[in-house]
Amino acid sequence: MFKRLFLVLLLFSFAIVAKNQSRDLNFYINEGVKNSPLLNDYRNQKNAATADSLLARAAKKPFIEARSNLQYSPVHENYGYDEVITDGGNYTAVMAVSQTIFNKKVLDNKYSSIDLQKRSLDYSSAYSASELIKVITDQYLTAFSVYTDLQFNRKLLKLSLDENEIVSQFVKNGLVRQSDYLSLQIETQSQEIAVNQLEGQFIKELMYLTRICGLDDTTRYALEDPNLVVKGNPDISKSPMYMQYRIDSMKIENERAAVDIRYKPKINWFADAGFLTSNPWNFYQHFGYTAGVSLNVPVYDGRQRVIEKQKLDLTENSRRMYEESYRRQYFQQIEQLGSEMKTLNETAAGLTRQQETSLLLVRSLREQLESGIINMTDFVIAIKNYRNINRNIILVNHRKQQVINELNFLMTQ
Repeated sequence: MFKRLFLVLLLFSFAIVAKNQSRDLNFYINEGVKNSPLLNDYRNQKNAATADSLLARAAKKPFIEARSNLQYSPVHENYGYDEVITDGGNYTAVMAVSQTIFNKKVLDNKYSSIDLQKRSLDYSSAYSASELIKVITDQYLTAFSVYTDLQFNRKLLKLSLDENEIVSQFVKNGLVRQSDYLSLQIETQSQEIAVNQLEGQFIKELMYLTRICGLDDTTRYALEDPNLVVKGNPDISKSPMYMQYRIDSMKIENERAAVDIRYKPKINWFADAGFLTSNPWNFYQHFGYTAGVSLNVPVYDGRQRVIEKQKLDLTENSRRMYEESYRRQYFQQIEQLGSEMKTLNETAAGLTRQQETSLLLVRSLREQLESGIINMTDFVIAIKNYRNINRNIILVNHRKQQVINELNFLMTQ
């Protein structure tokens, strides 16, 4: 019976990990980044900003347009508009050209604004990418933790099934009490339930990992050990989030300059050539041209300029507060995670020593069990303790990897 059960579980395990296929963390990260609609949106926005730069460059050139106007205003006795005003009609067809001159500061400000926008998109994209990588890594660690626990419990189940075979023979030969055999059966059945539950949980975690990476794949894979390590040292000046605050500051300064530029005098030159007449039948006699210069000088705006700058001052004040808050939290998190990692390393070392002792006890009791000279209760208790210690090691290692992931996120966010 137990042999058949073991074979069924073994086949089910092969169904989960088809043909020993496996995937690692880098595979899921690369797929997640590639399939992210948000990161694709940032790429499109950056391309659009490049187009804005080309538009600003095109705006420096003269603007040429063709204008045409055909207007007929009939007058009959006491009906119609005053001919002194309308001339009976207006017929125009001209080619016009105009250009703003002495506007280098306007264009420089526009180029600066576009450049800051592109840099902001770069930092936002980098932050979103690191955030996505953190989420994918967290989920991979969760799935790997369940997978590790599942692998351990499968081995433990095989051990229990093997011992059941041996003890069943002892029972038949009258060397072991039936009650001892039932105790081992109960423990084996508990182990079967644990394996089944872990199988279901692993499938769930793996499918969720697949979804957040934008994959459409229901195949079940083995997971390779991520072996995360801390990448580099804390450097807030390289943090995309922190640099975004610096870019925001430069944007505010650029907007302040744009306000001042709007109040500078503006000079345009213009010209047109064509015909303009009130009589369409002799339009060929009224070809001509016009040329001129226009000057606009702001005089009074109701203190709008002052109010706009006050608003920018308030925005800068808020930005500065956010930046200082982020700086404090950044180093507090680094310190907190470093302290937690130290505690986890000490706990892991203690659990590893405990696991080694527990394994020696299980092996010793197993040898005695197979010799028929042990109380079954001792063996069952030893198996449970060994399983619990291993479970605690998996949990501690999982948390250690999570802390490293959080540290790396702070290094690269």
